[in-house]
This record gives sequence, structure tokens and C-alpha cells, in this order.
Amino acid sequence: MKKKYSLSVLCILLITFLLSESCNNQNHKSTKKKPNIIVILADDLGYAGLSCFGGKGISSPNLDKLAQNGIKCTNFYSNSTVCSPTRVALMSGRYQQRVGLDHIYFHCLDTMGFNPKTNPSLPVIMKEAGYKTAIFGKWHLGSGLDFQPKAHGFDDFTGFLDGNIDFISKHNTESEVDWFVHHEPKYQEGYVTHILNDAVVDFINQEYENPFFIYLSEAAVHLPMQSPNDPPMRTDSFYNYRVDTKFPKEEYMRRYSEMVTAMDEGIGKIMQTLRKHNIEDNTLVIFTSDNGGERIGVQHGKVNGNKRGHKGTLYEGGINVPTIFYWKDKFEEGIVNKEVMMTMDILPTILDITGIEYKGLYKFDGKSLYSTLLENKPIKRDLFWMHKERLVMRRGNIKLIRQNRGVELYDLASDPFEQNNLAKNPGFKSMLNELIEASDKWHHETATGFPAGREIGVKVKKNWPCKRDLKTFNKGKEYKWVNGKAVIE
Repeated sequence: MKKKYSLSVLCILLITFLLSESCNNQNHKSTKKKPNIIVILADDLGYAGLSCFGGKGISSPNLDKLAQNGIKCTNFYSNSTVCSPTRVALMSGRYQQRVGLDHIYFHCLDTMGFNPKTNPSLPVIMKEAGYKTAIFGKWHLGSGLDFQPKAHGFDDFTGFLDGNIDFISKHNTESEVDWFVHHEPKYQEGYVTHILNDAVVDFINQEYENPFFIYLSEAAVHLPMQSPNDPPMRTDSFYNYRVDTKFPKEEYMRRYSEMVTAMDEGIGKIMQTLRKHNIEDNTLVIFTSDNGGERIGVQHGKVNGNKRGHKGTLYEGGINVPTIFYWKDKFEEGIVNKEVMMTMDILPTILDITGIEYKGLYKFDGKSLYSTLLENKPIKRDLFWMHKERLVMRRGNIKLIRQNRGVELYDLASDPFEQNNLAKNPGFKSMLNELIEASDKWHHETATGFPAGREIGVKVKKNWPCKRDLKTFNKGKEYKWVNGKAVIE
């Protein structure tokens, strides 16, 4: 027997059906929303720069929590032992030597920089895929207009262009105020780390309904070493590039640890903001560093742990950096991943995770880490590092270092601190020759411009193009450390 419905009942059923479909469509749309991406790049943070990576006297509870609830990568490497090259690799997914870079971009030369028109650029790709894009912090990829963040497709930029600035006065390496707000030069009061992290919070509050890509390029813990309550070291009347060499151990580590704490507290605020808008489970957070810790930090506080070397060297302490991948409910919690990864892998990983197809002309050197992060799948490949005339190759656990007209060979599995040079061991002669030949081939096929003309192992002294007459500028004044206080006299 067929049921008969009145017109009113039919109307109610129809409205109920339409509302149900509307809700289903909304739910479907929400699950289809592209994942947000936040890449956090610390500056000069050594392997043991966080407490979760063995740092002593360092408090980083928010980052520790991300590591505990995400994936802690113990064999992640920066592409270089200094900043600009690593940032090129992050932005391009390629070896920085392909763009003719093996050292840094100088702020005083505005005709040099990373060009998005002739290279793949992560923010350009993300913007074209419909993402809201922003960078907060250090750029150091060229100061000319053709190389600045806006040229790379960043919708927003608050930060600085040079390699480092005074955390209080915002004076850069040429003692000029170097600070931008929404792409425009503008001075802001406050501690740099606080300003940057708060700017990220503001951006998320504004764009949380849209897919976003945030590049938080922290100034910490680069020199000049300043915590939130320390005075400026660079002013209109005095400039010094660095003074941390004059600090006693306790003072240096106080500043270092307080700088890490300020960064960590800001990252905690960012995570709270994601939770406030209920988008934490749709946001991938990647934390890493551009290179290992400084020599002074290694002397005073073992900021690289027991690893040999420091920033500027190609031993493990110069390139093995603390790295965390966090994605709530997507990655298994508490995983320690020991696979060898590099900065240049971040771009292809992001594209893999977001489902963005790269349609550019260039091949990436980096590989997607997605399956490695999800299933611990190994990535078999040779890896290379080059800084100036020094070249390093790693095949499996064997590491070749070519520098000072000589060669070194280490088995990192049995000798992680690089103490036993196997280069003169007869049993490794064939391996040594094979790696030298392979690294020569890589150099020939990969490097362009100035790096291509380098003779590996032969040091060429180049003058610093931005050098200035500090005696005249400072009018005879010097920075001193007297009776536990910083004095300029």
C-alpha cells in the first residue's frame, strides 16, 4: 500500500533533504580544503639547540611537544654550512650551485640574488596553486627589487633583507635600519623575535579560512646575541658586526638560551592560534635550521652536541641540524626518523602532500619525504655539499670531505664524530677514488657561474665587498665587557 503525503509534508521533506545535502557538501568542501603549510627556519641553531635534541640549559617546551607528538629527524642536513645557499635550496628544491651560489648574497650588491624568473620558487608555486603566502623574518636572497619577497609571490612580508640585524634597533650589517612591514620599509618598536611570531599569529587570524603557506624565517639565534631585555648593539652612532667573542661563557649561554625561549614561546602562540581556528589537523608544520651552531656557541655550550665542527665547516656540526615534522593525526606520534634528508627535499615534499603539480621547466634535486615520514621508507641516493672550494659527498654512511688540497673519509656509522680518517687506509682506496670521481662529476654537471670555476680543495681569497671604515664611523669608540656589563667607550 502506497503512502500518501500532504503537500506540506512533501515540502518539509524536500527542505530537509536540501539542508542535508547542503551540510554534506559543506563537510565535503571542508575535508577537501588544501592543507596549510608552515615552514619555520631557525638561524644558526645547532643540533643541540633545543632541549629535545639534547640541549643543556635550554628550554624549548613547545618545540619539544611538536617533536614528541610528531616526527623527530636526527639525520636531517642543511644544504650548506651558511645561510643564503640553504635558503636557495629551500626555495628551489635544488642544489644552490645550479644558480651559481656557493656562499652568501651580499646586501650591498643589489644586482645579485635568487631570481624567480629563472629558477623554481616555492612561494610562486604555492601562490599559483591558490595559497595565501607570507614570509616573516630574514630573507637574505637578494636586496634588489627583482629578488625581494614580493617578486617571489609572497602576499605579505614583515622582516629584513640582510643576513642579520640588531634585535632591538633593527640595524643591519651596514648599520642601516633594515625592516619591512607589508613589503614597505617601516620601523617597528620591539624585539625582533616577538614581532615576527606575532605577525604570523595575525596572518593566521586573517587568513585561516583560506589555504596558506607561511615561511617563518626566524632571526634567532644569529648574532648579534641579544635576548629580549638586552640593549641594542648597533645604533646610529656605533656599529660592530659581532661582540659575542667578548662574552664570558655564562653571558653567552644566557643570551643563547633566552633567544631560543623567545622563539619557542612564539611558536607556542602560533600553535594555539591554529587550535583556536580548529585548523591544527589541517596544517603541516616543519621546523629546521639553516646550518649548524656558531663556533663560539660550540666552545661555550656544545650547541652542536658532541658533533665535530660548527657553522662554516662541513663536518657534521656545520650541517646536521635539528628538524621536526608535525601534522596532527596525520603522522604517527613520537617517531624518531633516522633517514638522511636535506633542506632541498622540503619543496617536493610540500608539493607531494598538497597535491600540487609542478609544471615548470626545471627538475628538482630534492626528493619527496612523504613516504619516508609516513612509513620510514629509505631514500637511496648520493648527496653533495659544497661551500666555496670545499666539497663533501655522502654515499650511505661513507662521507668524503675534500678541502685544503687534501681528502678525508669517514664511516659515520662507526665514527659519527669524524675522528678516524680512513683516507689513507688501503682497504678504502678503491672507495676513495670512486667517490672523488663521482664528486668531480657532480661538480661538473651541477655547478654554474662562480662555483663552476672553483678548483676543489684550493682556497681563493675574495675581498668582502661591503667592508666599511668602522674606526671613522665609531669615532674611536669600542665595545668592551667590563665588570659583567657591556660598555661602549
